[in-house]
Amino acid sequence: MVAKFASLLAIATVAISSVAAQAPTANLINGQCVTTYDASVDYFPEKLNTSEDKGTYFSIEYHNNYKVVKNSRTGRTYVLVQCGTPAPTDVNNATEIYQVPITKAAAMETTVVPYLEMIGAAESIKLIADGSLVSSPCFQKYLNTGDIAQLSATNETLQAEQIKSIQVQFGANPYDTVADTNTTVTTAQTYEPDVLGRASWLSYYAAFYNLESVANNLTQTMTNNYNRLKEAASHYSTKPVVAWTTYDAPSQYNNNTASYILSEASYKVGLTNDAGATMLNASSTTFASAADLLKAISNVDILIDETFIGSNLTAFLQNYNISEADQSKYKFLANKKVYREDGILTSSGGYDWFEAPVAMADALLEDMINAVNPSAPSDSYKRNWLRNIVLNEPIKTTTESNCSWAEDAPRPNLATQFNGNAFTLSGSSSSGANKVMTLNIAGALAAAVATLAYLS
Repeated sequence: MVAKFASLLAIATVAISSVAAQAPTANLINGQCVTTYDASVDYFPEKLNTSEDKGTYFSIEYHNNYKVVKNSRTGRTYVLVQCGTPAPTDVNNATEIYQVPITKAAAMETTVVPYLEMIGAAESIKLIADGSLVSSPCFQKYLNTGDIAQLSATNETLQAEQIKSIQVQFGANPYDTVADTNTTVTTAQTYEPDVLGRASWLSYYAAFYNLESVANNLTQTMTNNYNRLKEAASHYSTKPVVAWTTYDAPSQYNNNTASYILSEASYKVGLTNDAGATMLNASSTTFASAADLLKAISNVDILIDETFIGSNLTAFLQNYNISEADQSKYKFLANKKVYREDGILTSSGGYDWFEAPVAMADALLEDMINAVNPSAPSDSYKRNWLRNIVLNEPIKTTTESNCSWAEDAPRPNLATQFNGNAFTLSGSSSSGANKVMTLNIAGALAAAVATLAYLS
């Protein structure tokens, strides 16, 4: 009897051990697949925490062995099936199915690259549309390893073969010579109306790699830091007025008719407000002449010029028809507060503005805070992207020699973890109890070292 009981106990123990072995405590990553499928097992124990997610254009729904990711802006749905397990049969014909975690991806838009870098998946990129426009110095270094191909712009046959060699194509083919395939995953991070919402797309990309835990840590840390910075910049009694403007030069795309534009993009409004300033409230956003625009912005304290042509003050004055004698009429010039978004460029002119700061919400807020208040978030802070052309600040060109991290590991965020008190702005009193900012010295030094390594 005892022997029989012992035998049954041994069998039960083996059975329990077998079930336990199939129930993972962490997501399978790096191409790992399930070897023995059990329909009762949850293969995604690490799920995205979207309870405080600012993203509006994507959502995710979990099932035991697959997840459903939706891009509501493009109307596309993707079913991500844990490899080694069966795909669901009750999905719409328009739904695309992928085996995850993926190991081979294409980045058809440069904005995709920093997201994959930050979750540690940069080396999964095996195909890139135009690597010369990618500003990341470590990705530039990776381009020269031979492990990644450039998408052919002219050879349609080669291009089709290149696309077939990867599992997922993030973004649309810019050359449009090959029909959209079922490897295309649409993006929408740059359409998000909120700065943190744009950064939250780290989670969207992480889902394809089963890297939810990495994305959760990144977004939570970034959100907390962003909110601390926002709070510190919220106590100015007088808030500077900011305008984001563009000179649209005559071209074939506008019937050779110049115009001047005031941007009211939602994320810029939010970024401006969160940095302790306020957006210009104008009755019009498009102007037929420089004179009309200048009349609307004459009392603006800070101007951010988004014009692509002309990178210095002389060109700015020409574009906006401002004579040297008239400069004193405009507060933004008298204040020496005219910025451009070209602080970091590639050697071929690619803007980092459209890459890293989209994914690094708190680092972007730091830049904007400093544009509003030169002593914040610290006296030693050096802006990354917003470049003051009145002060003739130089453009920083990235090359692979600037690389300071490994592409097989998560890319560091450029932001400092801020733990100080309320900022004070010259000419404005703080409504908070603290009139002097206590600097987070360790954080400031860490950020300075990271930035110097990135750009030196």
